Amino acid sequence: MSTQEETLPPPQTVSPTIVLRVLLSLKEAAKIIGLKGSTISKIRETHGVKIGISEKVTGCSDRILSCAGPIINVANALSDCVDILNEKDYDAEGNLLPPLKFEKYNFHFLNHLLPPPSRNEVLEEENGEEENDDGETKKQDANEANLEDQVPVDKIGNLRLIVPNRHLSSIIGKGGVRIKALIETYGVKIVASKHFLPDSSERVLEIQGFPASISKVLIEISEILLNDVDINFIPEKHYYPHLKHQSNGFNTRQESDTSYHPSSNNFENNSNNNDEFKVEVLIPEIYVGALIGKQGNRIANLKDFTKTKIIIERKDDESRDDSSNRIFTIIGHLPKNVKLAESMLLKNLDSEIERRQAKFNSDTIVSSGQPIKHEDIE
Repeated sequence: MSTQEETLPPPQTVSPTIVLRVLLSLKEAAKIIGLKGSTISKIRETHGVKIGISEKVTGCSDRILSCAGPIINVANALSDCVDILNEKDYDAEGNLLPPLKFEKYNFHFLNHLLPPPSRNEVLEEENGEEENDDGETKKQDANEANLEDQVPVDKIGNLRLIVPNRHLSSIIGKGGVRIKALIETYGVKIVASKHFLPDSSERVLEIQGFPASISKVLIEISEILLNDVDINFIPEKHYYPHLKHQSNGFNTRQESDTSYHPSSNNFENNSNNNDEFKVEVLIPEIYVGALIGKQGNRIANLKDFTKTKIIIERKDDESRDDSSNRIFTIIGHLPKNVKLAESMLLKNLDSEIERRQAKFNSDTIVSSGQPIKHEDIE
């Protein structure tokens, strides 16, 4: 028996990882992607993160940016995104274009919740006032009298962080103590949207400030999210850009939609057909095959379990591409069965989106010589 003691390697500390999602307009997404994906590739290489932007959906004015990696790396990468969006844009003739932050959108979730900051607010934050021994206030220096003209208000940006509703209370804290501390400590503004993103259990948490300050806030929020354990195991319904199918047969974006409600709240009752209930669900074309399953097994099991009939709109090869949608019509004799089938179908869709996103986050993307598309998550 050997008396020599074995030396064990010191324990390695693994940096916690997180995935943060950000709501972007089409123009903002294009700016972050850059020419042939050059800008987003630089962010990816600089910070060692997996970062990508969801595919364009015809008729939608938004896309989702996902960033995965160690907390600090993700926070710094998103800080770079804010910095990029603050950069000035010029047209072909060299004329300065209005900043993207002042754009107005029909999809109201893209409109910033916080008003643009004023120079006075920044001055108060940066300079403050000092007290002398007599308790009187005085300005820092006479040389700073003209500092107002130099205040970098254009460096202040906004970030629309997508957060599950169940986590918001932890971020806000009891009586708003935690969110007030973030605001006061880092000199930022933070506000949450009153309404859920369409057909989801998520809301927008908007952060306004200098990119470096936003980065620090994101680090603290990430730690809150990782430590916030859901003891009730409430299923999350993630938001993704999509259209709603209306009764007139057209696919439209309900830009004024402000509440969290499954589309099954609007049942069609065919009283002339043995009290059948029907609801239509729009599914992006790129996920249709996965939801049907191999040889139709997945959709068949769903129909058997919920005792419903599901009719899938046929694909017209000439007029459809991967950015279009197909209608899944769910029909049943009981409203609860139809609602269950719709809920399970949407849950399967969310699972497939997350599976592909996870694959994106773990795979090394190799360019095939075609126009670069590695900034998009399938």
